[in-house]
Amino acid sequence: MGDLVVKSNDLINASYNLGVVEQRLLLLCIIAARKKKAELSPSDVFYIHASEYIQQFNVDRSVAYRALAEGIKGIYDSEIKLTSPNSKKRINIRWCWKAEYDEDNATVGIAFTEDVIPLISALEQRFTSYDIDQIAKLTSKYAIRLYELIISWRLTNKTPIYELDDFRNKLGLGVTEYKTMSNFNTNVLNIAIQQINKFTDIKVKVNKHKKGVKISGFSFEITQRKTKQQSNLSQDNTDKFYKLTDSQINMFGNQLSRLPELSNLAVEGESYEALAAKIKEMLREPEQQRQFLPNLRNLGFKP
Repeated sequence: MGDLVVKSNDLINASYNLGVVEQRLLLLCIIAARKKKAELSPSDVFYIHASEYIQQFNVDRSVAYRALAEGIKGIYDSEIKLTSPNSKKRINIRWCWKAEYDEDNATVGIAFTEDVIPLISALEQRFTSYDIDQIAKLTSKYAIRLYELIISWRLTNKTPIYELDDFRNKLGLGVTEYKTMSNFNTNVLNIAIQQINKFTDIKVKVNKHKKGVKISGFSFEITQRKTKQQSNLSQDNTDKFYKLTDSQINMFGNQLSRLPELSNLAVEGESYEALAAKIKEMLREPEQQRQFLPNLRNLGFKP
């Protein structure tokens, strides 16, 4: 299992245009920032060595060095377009205010802006998390963005309808890029879905919505693939149901809600407290309890 990428849902649903290398490098920087125990500050610079990029994304050494130089510049030059959910107010912000490239030591570093820091750290609610390994093999920049958009709705197994213009903006498409629907399908959507279905932990089916004869938007159905942990449950005596005491349910429910690997159980906007309450109810149900047994044992539960 790789490191966990965690983003505010406001950032997930924002509009920005970053290439594959830039997105990969940015995710490594976000992970580095979240590993910092103290509160983040705009003065903090997070460094990524070429070896980290090589190991995570399985690329050639010469490619990695070039990627670092190009990627850090792309992040520095890029902006994020945020839209307030309750108004038509739009805000443009920058990812970072400083970008460093040390060619001699094959490292890059960025200092996130004050606006971005709350969107990547200390998130108690309205966040999405996923294992960085899930996007490691995606080579389409649109596949990475589409995966993030879709994965934020994994618990409901379907996304809302994204209106066409809004969807294009979220994927980072310019007004004149792949303007015809045939070009959009061929060069953006189909490739992204193929890569997601082949390389990630979910399978996606697209639904096209029309107004008259024209496609006006898209929605997606999500099927979660079984993880190795879930596949091995049969070897873990999972047919057994353990009647936990109220004290155990309260304690383990709170602990389970904080585990990164169970963040997929949270719906958009759900707090840790609400997730804990849901898990506590699931621990009382035999069918639901089974999925938590490996985690319970790791937390010290003994039948």
